[in-house]
Amino acid sequence: MASARAYAVFTVLTAAVFITTWMFPYQQFMTWGQYTTVYQGVPKPMVSKLRLIQPPVQPCLLNYSIHFDQTTYPTYTEVVVLNRDRLYRKGDVLTVKVVARDKEGRSKTYGGDFFRARLVSSDRSLQASSAGHVTDHCNGTYTVQFPLYWVGNISIKIQLVHPSEAVKVLQSLRQVPNKRDFHCTFVDRKTKGQYTQQCFSSNNPSLPPHRKCDFSKPEANGTWICEKPEKLPCSAITKCRWNPDMSRVRGLVSQEEIKLFQKPYLETELEVHPKEPIRVLETELPTPEHLPACTGNTRESGASLGHWSGKVWKSAVCNVRVFTKEDIRQCLANKTVYMQVFRVRNNNQWNISVCYRFHNVPVQGSPWVNFHDYRYTADELDATEGGPNTVIVLSLWAHFTAEPLDMIRSRLYAIRGAIHRLQRRSPGTLVFVRTGTTREHKGGKFEYYLLASDWLAYQITEVIREVFRDVPDVVVLDTWDMSVCQWGKDQVHPDQTMVDNQLNRLFSHICPKY
Repeated sequence: MASARAYAVFTVLTAAVFITTWMFPYQQFMTWGQYTTVYQGVPKPMVSKLRLIQPPVQPCLLNYSIHFDQTTYPTYTEVVVLNRDRLYRKGDVLTVKVVARDKEGRSKTYGGDFFRARLVSSDRSLQASSAGHVTDHCNGTYTVQFPLYWVGNISIKIQLVHPSEAVKVLQSLRQVPNKRDFHCTFVDRKTKGQYTQQCFSSNNPSLPPHRKCDFSKPEANGTWICEKPEKLPCSAITKCRWNPDMSRVRGLVSQEEIKLFQKPYLETELEVHPKEPIRVLETELPTPEHLPACTGNTRESGASLGHWSGKVWKSAVCNVRVFTKEDIRQCLANKTVYMQVFRVRNNNQWNISVCYRFHNVPVQGSPWVNFHDYRYTADELDATEGGPNTVIVLSLWAHFTAEPLDMIRSRLYAIRGAIHRLQRRSPGTLVFVRTGTTREHKGGKFEYYLLASDWLAYQITEVIREVFRDVPDVVVLDTWDMSVCQWGKDQVHPDQTMVDNQLNRLFSHICPKY
C-alpha cells in the first residue's frame, strides 16, 4: 500500500486509496483533478469551560525592512506558563505567553514569528499529544492556548520554526513568479524529433506573442505558457516536468538571508518556564456521554480540535469512529468516490476501479508526465454527475507552496464556483476539502525551505479557510493540527497512522450512523 505512493503531491488521501483498493468490494473509485484544503472556524467546546481566543482575521503585516541584528533568537526568547500554580482539569485551557527577543536580549516590537506548539504526555507510554493555537499580537508577544484533553502530567513543546525575518524572506520570495524551472517537450510527428522548451506557471511578458504557446484557461484561473518551437505548432506538446536545478532559487537570496535558514534560527525548541510537567486532573463538570455525529454544521464538524491517543486521533468536535474493513465496505457500498491521485489500478475480485490523475500544472515532480493527462479540478467537477451516492474529496496545496499566493487563491475560487454548479444540478453530492500537513525538507537544505516551508503550506491552508469559510454543504477536513502534534515523522506523504486516522474522519462524515 504505502509502496504504491507516487511522488510529489501524492499525499494522505492519495495513499488512502491504496488501502481502499484492497478493502472495499462493490464500489467504484474514480479519482481526478486537483485536491484542495480548508478550515472553517472554531468549533463548539469539548466541555463548557473550553474557550479559545479567536485569532486575528488578518496576519501581522510584515512591511518592514529586515534588520539581521534584531532577528528573533531562541536562547533569549521567553516562554512562560500563565497561572502556573492554579489547578488544571481536563477541559480547561492552558495559556502560555511567548516574548520574542533578539540576540542581545532586547524585546522585539513586531510580530511574524512562526511557531509550532504542542502538548505531550509526560508518560510516553500514553503517546497523547495535541496542538497549541498561537495568536500573534503583532508586537513581539504571542499567546499560545492548549485545550486540555486528557488526564495526567503534560509537557509543553514550543518550537521556533522561523523567526519573522526568515518569514519576511519567504514572503518576498513567494511573490517572485516563474522561479521554478519547468520544461515541456514538443514532438515532430513526421521526423519524431523532440524539442524541449521552457514553460512558465505565470505570465512571462518577455515572450513576444509569436514565440508563445499559451495553454492557459481563464475559466479555471489556470496559467501555463511555453516557449514555442520555431518549426512546430503548439499542439505538438507531449509531456512536461520540473527541473530540480535550484540555482535560480539560490540566486534570489543573499548570504545573510541564507543564515536565517540555519541553526539556531531554524526549527529550534524553546525553553519553557517553569520546566516541570503540569498535572491535569479529571474534570468536575458533567461531560456529554457522546459527541454529536459528524454531520450538521459542516464548518464545525470538519474542524481540527482534538488530540492523539496512541495511534488514534480523538476528535473533540464530532464522533469520529475507528472503521474496520467490514465497516468501510458497508459504508461505501453503491457509492462512487472521486479523489485526486496518480496511477490506475483495478481489483476485479471486488469490482473496484481506481483511476488516478494529477491536478493541472504546476506539478513539482522530476519524472516526465503526459501533458494531456492534466486536468483542472473545476473542469472535472463540471463534468461529474453527482448525487447522494457520490463522494468527492479534494486536496490541493503541496505543488503550490512555491507560487504566489494569488495563484492558489484564484484557482480555489474557480473550484468553489464549480462546486456550486455541481451541487445545484446534483443535490446531495458529498464534497470534502482537506488541508495540508507539515512535511520533511530533504536533508535540511535551505532551498527546500525556500520552496516548501511549513509556513508556506500553512498560508495556503489559511487561504483555503478563507475561500471556503462560508460555503455550505462542503465539509473541510482540517488535518493541519493532526500533523503538528503527530508522534511520527513529518512527511508530505504521511505515514500509515496518519492515513488511517484521516480516513476515519472521512468515513465518519460519509457514514455517521454506522
